[in-house]
Amino acid sequence: MLFRKLLPSDFPVEILHLVRDMKKRATHAPIFIETQSGVLVQSGNSSDFTAQDSSSYLAVKQRGIELQELYQKNDLLISPTSYLSKLIGDTSSLSDSWLCNDHSCDTALQLFSLSQLDRVAKAALPLGVSVQSKKYLGALLTGSLDLLSREQSKAKDTLWELELWQVLVGMGIHASLEEPDIVVSFDGARIGIACKKFYSENNVSKVLSQAVSQFEGDFDFGIIAINLDDLTPANTILKARSMSQMFEVISQLNDSFIIKHERHLRKYLEMGRAISALVSTAVIADVPTTKPRFFNSRQSTIWNIPGLAIDKEKQMRNFFNAVNAAHA
Repeated sequence: MLFRKLLPSDFPVEILHLVRDMKKRATHAPIFIETQSGVLVQSGNSSDFTAQDSSSYLAVKQRGIELQELYQKNDLLISPTSYLSKLIGDTSSLSDSWLCNDHSCDTALQLFSLSQLDRVAKAALPLGVSVQSKKYLGALLTGSLDLLSREQSKAKDTLWELELWQVLVGMGIHASLEEPDIVVSFDGARIGIACKKFYSENNVSKVLSQAVSQFEGDFDFGIIAINLDDLTPANTILKARSMSQMFEVISQLNDSFIIKHERHLRKYLEMGRAISALVSTAVIADVPTTKPRFFNSRQSTIWNIPGLAIDKEKQMRNFFNAVNAAHA
C-alpha cells in the first residue's frame, strides 16, 4: 500500500523542512492494439509529464498573506471558519515556529496544510483584481477546499481549472480563462479546453460527453482535461522508496484510468471531436531518500490517436510540442 494514512506520529517534524524545488520530466510511448489477425497496430500516443514542487515555509506563508490581501482587494471575505482560513492559519503557525526555533507545538498535519495552501495560492494569486477574478475567488470558498478529503465541491472544481491554467502559462503557452474553461492559442487558432474533475468513476461517458459539448460547435479544436486527484485514497499521501517508484505509481493511476475507460475516450478522439485527452493526478509525496522529503508532485498524461485531419493534427502537435519543450 503506497498511499498511507496521515498519522502525525509517523512524520517527525524536525525533518519536514521544505526548500524551493521545481523539477520536471517527460516520457513518451506509442500505444499498440492487436488486430484480429494478430498484427500490432499503433492506436495512439501516450506522453507522461511530471512536475514536483516544494517551497520554504516562509514563502508559502507570504503567499497566504498575499492571498488574503487579494480577497480583500476583490471585496471578498475569507470566513474564519473556512478551510482556506485553516490552511493559512496552520501555515503561519508552522512558519513562525521555525523562525523562532520553537517546535514544541508543530505537527505534521500543519505541513500538509502548507502543501495544500501552496497549490491554492499559486493557482489563485495570478488572478489579480477584476470582476472575473472575484468570481473565481468566490468559487474557491464554495464547498470544501480540503484537497486530502474526497468531498465534491465547486471549490475543488475551480482549483483544477486555475491550476491547469497556470501550468499552461508556466509552459509559455498563451492560455486564458474563458469558455469552455480554458482557451489556448497557436498561430491564430484557438483550442478550447474543458476541465473535468472526477470524484468517482461512475458516469465517465456522460462527463466526457459534457466536456465535448462545452467546446464542440464553438471551437474547431478541443481538449478534454481530466483531473484524478480525488480518485486517490482519502486522507493519505503517497509514500515511495524512490523518485522512480513515485513516478511509476502516479503514471499507473493515469494509465489505469485511460485503459479502463479507453472505449469512452476513443469515441471522441477517433472521430476528432477532441484532438487529445489530458489526464492529470497531483499528490503530496513522501520520498524519505530525497531532500526535500515531502513535496507536491503532479503527473499528466497526454493521449492522442493518429489519423486526425491535417488541421487538427497540426494543432495537436502545436500543443504537444509546447508541453514537451517545457519539460525538456
